[in-house]
Amino acid sequence: MANISIPAYLDDPLSYVLEAVDSAVGEGTTPIHMSVNKKDIEEDSDTSRSVLFKSKIHVDKSKRTKVRDDVVNYLNNLLDNMTTLPFQQVISGTKSNPDAEQFDLVIRNAGSKPQVIRILVKPTAAGGSGGGAAKTKVQEVGQALFLAIRYMKGKDLECNPKDPKNCLTTVDYEEGMKFVDGPGVKIDEIQSLESKWKDAFILGANKIANEIKGSGWEFVRGDNKVEAAISNAFNRSKKSPGAPDNEDKWNPSDIWMVKDKNKIVQELNKENTIDCLNNFISQAFSKTAIKNKAGKDVAPRSLIGISLKKLGPTARWEVMNEIGKTQLEKAGKVTFQKSKTLNELTAFSGMDVYFVFLPTGDKRQGSFQARNFGGDKKGQWQFELKGEFAAQGKVKGEVARKLLKAAKFTNIPDEPSFNECKPDATNATKITNEIYNLMNALPTAPKGWNAKDAKTQIRGKDASWRFSKLSGLRFLAWLNSLGNGEADRAMKEMYLYASSQTDKSSVYYKVY
Repeated sequence: MANISIPAYLDDPLSYVLEAVDSAVGEGTTPIHMSVNKKDIEEDSDTSRSVLFKSKIHVDKSKRTKVRDDVVNYLNNLLDNMTTLPFQQVISGTKSNPDAEQFDLVIRNAGSKPQVIRILVKPTAAGGSGGGAAKTKVQEVGQALFLAIRYMKGKDLECNPKDPKNCLTTVDYEEGMKFVDGPGVKIDEIQSLESKWKDAFILGANKIANEIKGSGWEFVRGDNKVEAAISNAFNRSKKSPGAPDNEDKWNPSDIWMVKDKNKIVQELNKENTIDCLNNFISQAFSKTAIKNKAGKDVAPRSLIGISLKKLGPTARWEVMNEIGKTQLEKAGKVTFQKSKTLNELTAFSGMDVYFVFLPTGDKRQGSFQARNFGGDKKGQWQFELKGEFAAQGKVKGEVARKLLKAAKFTNIPDEPSFNECKPDATNATKITNEIYNLMNALPTAPKGWNAKDAKTQIRGKDASWRFSKLSGLRFLAWLNSLGNGEADRAMKEMYLYASSQTDKSSVYYKVY
């Protein structure tokens, strides 16, 4: 794929054609784009072919005749006022149909046969900016295609090239489309869009390519692989707490840039909660790699969503819902610290159970405080993320269970009934024995633990303490029972939910 190879003998007359077309649309008006197929260029200057160069320009259907006549009049005016020009005559229409929307520029004669540059004035596709969903699909795939062409060329595209070598060819469209997956859209549908859309595609492609470096990109819009995997991951994740119920509110990207489609799809298929899905997309969006202790590393700059808005004379760029590198790095370090959690557990001095998940022994940093926040009258067992993100609030026990269930965890323990935890309840002994057994079964004896008099002390605690301690011990026993890094994954799910800095919407670029 390369720029148009214009033979030297055609260069000058084509420059006058571009000048005439530019003049025909008027100053301040969107320029008309010329599309060329390489097979329609005769490179041999000694050829006897009648048509040495043929191309198409697309204009509004109602303006085809006017644009043709304005171009022909402009060129004829040059012939009337200049003595040295690289063409001899301008012929409007054809011999059999003078009203045909085309014109020939005669540059020389081969015997009695004129040899010409032929320009076909074709209508743009119907519909314009208000052409409905089908038209929008063509426009969005068109932006993806121009973006692919921009990356292939490795330089900015031009809205109104003065040099015909910088016009886009049919081959450019065909080669670029090899890197675009936009089912149901054909190249000729994009070529026939109004010039204003092609200018917008060029502005958008240049802006995006100058902001996102690199190579090896593929571009998808409505494909049944990457976008399908994204939609499926969202539909699974919207069952988790706090998730938006509408995919467009979660991530309104119209096109996606992706590397290694198969790997991205495999990773997306593992995501089941909105926070972990957002964390994955943020890592794939990030410019730098983020190490993950509770899962596989995600390649940076491997999946980028882009929301497209109607462009004016310039293109602007904004990152939406981006999670900072520091927070991504912290999430990447999250692992359940079993021994440090046990060290924080006291036998009877408090109702709390601290779940430490970062490599620190300070219970005020990198831990969840789990306790009853309902006072002495009711049970309201919750997790509170301590330290930097404490202001983010608490996670109710029932919400944590719903979150972990959405993440495909099973056998997550419930809280006991608050009334059953009252010292004078009918089954008070059952609650006392369960607390005792869970404490006694811990691999490391808690501070102040004495098995001989423990049941007596447990019986003497109020309902709030018994409810809180038992809820925490049940959850701790469940975590300790998980294997193969699953406790790390559970802690990461809870951390991401509690420390979320967004409204649960995913990161994307907006071009507007």
